[in-house]
Amino acid sequence: MLKKFGSMIINNFGLKILSIIFAVILWLVVVNVDDPKITKTFTTTITIANESAISDMGKYYEVVDGRNTVSFAVSAKRSLIEDLSGSDFKAVADMSAIEDLSRVPIEISAIHYTNQISIVTRNQYLDVTVGDLQTQSFIIVPRDSGTPASGSVVGEVSASPNVLKVSGPAEIISTIDKVTATIDVTNMSMDISDNVIPKLYDKDGNEIDTTDLNMNLSAVTVSANILNTKDVGLNFQTTGEPAEGYQLTGVSYEPETVQVKGNAEDLNRLDMIVIPKAVLDIENAQGDITKTVDISSYLPNGVELVDPSEKDISVTVEIEQASSKVFDMPVANIAVNNLKYGYEAEFKGDTVKVTIAGFASDLDDLEASKLTGTVDASGLKEGEHTMALKLDLPEQYSASGTQTVTFEIVKK
Repeated sequence: MLKKFGSMIINNFGLKILSIIFAVILWLVVVNVDDPKITKTFTTTITIANESAISDMGKYYEVVDGRNTVSFAVSAKRSLIEDLSGSDFKAVADMSAIEDLSRVPIEISAIHYTNQISIVTRNQYLDVTVGDLQTQSFIIVPRDSGTPASGSVVGEVSASPNVLKVSGPAEIISTIDKVTATIDVTNMSMDISDNVIPKLYDKDGNEIDTTDLNMNLSAVTVSANILNTKDVGLNFQTTGEPAEGYQLTGVSYEPETVQVKGNAEDLNRLDMIVIPKAVLDIENAQGDITKTVDISSYLPNGVELVDPSEKDISVTVEIEQASSKVFDMPVANIAVNNLKYGYEAEFKGDTVKVTIAGFASDLDDLEASKLTGTVDASGLKEGEHTMALKLDLPEQYSASGTQTVTFEIVKK
């Protein structure tokens, strides 16, 4: 039986081998006809690796045209390739492999089925622009916006931390003029703090786009002190005496009140801002004195002017020289003393002119109808006489020279 089986295998052995080979080839043909290898294009997102390789050189990079995807051809059996998508591949641009500081090779690889997939398109590059990197620190300027509640004003505004370190392209860093952080105080009547994003501005006040910049702080804490306000008057005092024949008639200034700010406790203790006498020295003055006085130095601790520009007050010390004025004094107000018995005095006219010395402000207040005086007629006989008139004047006035009056003594 065994011999019979062996003779069957050996008999026409070449033909049988040929049949087997043909069968295998036929099987391969059938398989390839049913599931052929095809090529298809995919697109996937480019991942940037080792970015620090650029920054370590003191430079930065930008991708030309903002490109972030790459397309490539893949060859694989149809049954496999039809189930694939761009997410089954990864494309990596390694910045440490940059060439001529202008392009970076893109390495494309399959995430799955690596032994069954062939990537046809391999030599692709990511075009980049490389420039100098600069780092600079800026003081953060705290600011406030909006209007606090009625009767309140903004006091000190502070930022913490107050230094911002900015890194990025030198051509952008060089345009930064200032960094601010602004807190909204609208309708606030008490102290407020908030986290604020710093903003960068150029010298023209335009906000700078920070997309290509790196900042060590994403936000800072800005605090605003909200203070009460109060209107207070000013009190200017003087020292010294004006020259002889002159007098101080007043001190004028504008404004007469200023608005101050501070804590309620400090404001309650303040009713008036007193400027010391030594500030306005009028010793031997012979005319008005005008002076600008900085009142901010005379404010108590904890109190400030709401508007700092109001600190300089123009003060005028009014110095007046003595003068004289002629009055028409009614003769009815003149008493003639020591007339002989049986005689009387008759004046010519209803008034007599008298000259009185004093300061203009006082003379303006003096009424002729209220002037009084006396004449001494001792020893005078009947007839016309011109005699000295003694005026009865308050201490701020005096007769300017000798005043006379003419009258006639007649029998009653």
